[in-house]
Amino acid sequence: MVKAETQKAKSKAAKTNEAGAFTMRVGNTNYRVGVYFSATSEETARDKIQRLVRNEMVAEQAAKQ
Repeated sequence: MVKAETQKAKSKAAKTNEAGAFTMRVGNTNYRVGVYFSATSEETARDKIQRLVRNEMVAEQAAKQ
């Protein structure tokens, strides 16, 4: 039983680290950011970034008017 639980923990850790993580420094603070992508998502990372940039541009244009 203990062996099965250890195997599950290792499997979960492997899934968590699959996409990775990175550290970013902002001012005097370091942030460790975990990255996760859903295997069932219909939107790619590229699609998501493009959507975020497009929405930001629309918001900026609306704020100028």
